[in-house]
Amino acid sequence: MQVSRSHSVAERKPKEPVAMGSWTRPTCKCCISRAVQPLVALELIENINIETKQWLMDRIQTEKIVGGAELMVHPGEDDEGNMLLVSASQHVLLRAAELQGLYKLYKDGSIISFSYRDRKNFQNSDNINEFLSLAERQFIILHTLDNIKVVDEKYIPGYPTQTLYPGEAIFNRLRKSKILHTFYPLHDEKMLTDLGNCWHSHRNLRLQPIDSIYRYFGGSVAMYFSFLEYFTCSLMPMATFGTIVVALSMDMIDKCILFSLLNMIWSTVVMELWKRHSFVLSYSWGTMQMNSQFEEPRGDYKGPMGTNPITHRYQPYYPAWKRKVKIWLVSVPILCLFLGFSLSGVFVFFRAEAWIKAYHSENDDCWACALYLPSVLHILYVTSMNVLYKTVAKVLTEWENHRLETSFQNHLTIKVMVFRFVNCFAALFYISFYLQDLELLRKELASLLVLTQIINQLIESLVPYLHKMLIGKGTVLKKTTMENAPEIDKIKSQGQMPTFPGLFDEYMELFVQFGYVSLFSCIYPLTAVLVVVNNIAEIRMDALKLCHLFRKPFISPAANIGVWQTAFEMIGFLSVITNCFLISISPQVEEYCAENNITSKNVLIWTVGVEHALLAIKILLAFSIPDIPQWVKLRIDRVEYQSLQALKHKLAEVDNGHSRVTEEKEKRSDGITMSDSTESSLHASNSQLNLL
Repeated sequence: MQVSRSHSVAERKPKEPVAMGSWTRPTCKCCISRAVQPLVALELIENINIETKQWLMDRIQTEKIVGGAELMVHPGEDDEGNMLLVSASQHVLLRAAELQGLYKLYKDGSIISFSYRDRKNFQNSDNINEFLSLAERQFIILHTLDNIKVVDEKYIPGYPTQTLYPGEAIFNRLRKSKILHTFYPLHDEKMLTDLGNCWHSHRNLRLQPIDSIYRYFGGSVAMYFSFLEYFTCSLMPMATFGTIVVALSMDMIDKCILFSLLNMIWSTVVMELWKRHSFVLSYSWGTMQMNSQFEEPRGDYKGPMGTNPITHRYQPYYPAWKRKVKIWLVSVPILCLFLGFSLSGVFVFFRAEAWIKAYHSENDDCWACALYLPSVLHILYVTSMNVLYKTVAKVLTEWENHRLETSFQNHLTIKVMVFRFVNCFAALFYISFYLQDLELLRKELASLLVLTQIINQLIESLVPYLHKMLIGKGTVLKKTTMENAPEIDKIKSQGQMPTFPGLFDEYMELFVQFGYVSLFSCIYPLTAVLVVVNNIAEIRMDALKLCHLFRKPFISPAANIGVWQTAFEMIGFLSVITNCFLISISPQVEEYCAENNITSKNVLIWTVGVEHALLAIKILLAFSIPDIPQWVKLRIDRVEYQSLQALKHKLAEVDNGHSRVTEEKEKRSDGITMSDSTESSLHASNSQLNLL
């Protein structure tokens, strides 16, 4: 959408009605153009006070030196009059890119931290649409809006009851006060169509366009889809080997040993190579070394106001000991309570399994499919408990009042991950280590794989689609009329779409899949095959949802998959223990031990010894594969060396300037009159020192 610009809001009187169809002028005159692409839409409450809307527009477009954001704002052309469109000029975006520590391609081919003063030496810096991706520009606007702080306002104009305090984040307060209904980044229809044609289209059989996904949706989304594709491709050897095992009907002991060795090597090599691949991606995207040490507090972070000792900003503060008390005295006991519910479900499942087997053996006319009824009911119970505890974990983590978004996400992930692991794998471990019933283990694993994947696909695709149908109220007719609708109506329709739920559930699904494959695939060789089939459909389904079923999300740059990397690696270590034990309880091993009078104690000793040896090999294999590719490390070292040399050169200039200043002072103290040129030189040296 390209919207024409006319007069500046700053020229109007504060209480004068806002004229429709006009963009505010950028502070930099060289950035003035005939058309502006709106990047972010803000929806205020209905019947918004015109004074409030005018005040908000002023704060968005005012210079930063007086507490504004220096962005460009359009009052919208909707009938309700509660829309605001936000964009940014080229120079504002470039300055923000430097503040956020974005790394960009330099003229010599290296990727270094962007410098606004040196912008002419960065490739494509004169073309903002090429230099900064759509996702980066929209995230910059989000970050800039979130950093608009209260200066001298006592209350929100038009709402005297909504008091403000100095330094408070205005947009966070507007969200809490329900004055700001929602805000969201806007789609670019042409870019979205081109991306869809080479991503989720049925005609496309190639690998995903990861770089295009990054430019349109951002680093976290692109990193997830890259990992999903990588994980699916890495399963091909396991799927091929499993198919061969089933086709040739290999002996149980040979199958278990081969699969266990393959699992140990596969789980290690796959995660180590992914680590290298993620470094390559983050380096090419310029997110590998982004500045994050001064991360702003979360919008929902609460506490008495105080001054940050590092940034000297007026921010809320909450004692860490109170947070720890909440975690250990409330969150952990509730987690244990839900783990008890999960284990109770396992107990009921085994009682039902024993009862149905006894009933089937006594009644020959009973259907054989009834034997799977306990497994089906248990899987439905597991799925419902996963959904319920995730909701509870979100409430608990929010109540713990974490200061940073990264800390919030890490604590939420750990809570849900621990519960999900026990809930999904408790029955399998009980069958393996206690009952030692490999046939029941195989049946339960097959049921889990098939039913959970079907349920997940229905939840992830059918629910958003039905939501869109209900919101649309005659979607077919609305879609045909929307093509000829005004641009503002198309923008408003984007705000009516469901909010993107994030990638948490997607990573959790891959985490469980990785556990099924690495822990128990030696018992059910077709595990990898079923996971590959599911993930091929998952890639297209997730892409379709993201492009057409959900509102476009704000996505921050990402350097890796975060805490999930550690979670997958822990599953890899646990797989060694599980596979060794499954081999020791196989019928062939038991038969061999009985023939050779080998006691169960000796079997256990051998199992532990082999397990320790395999763990040592796994650790050595992990250390032998470098985390960062050599060519990436060389480029990073080269940039650091050049930065060090530039710093030495600058310090030498400062020392020379300081020496000249000292010399002139000595001459002045001796009564020597300085010439005009000497005065000018002294002034320049002092200015340089002040700048540094």
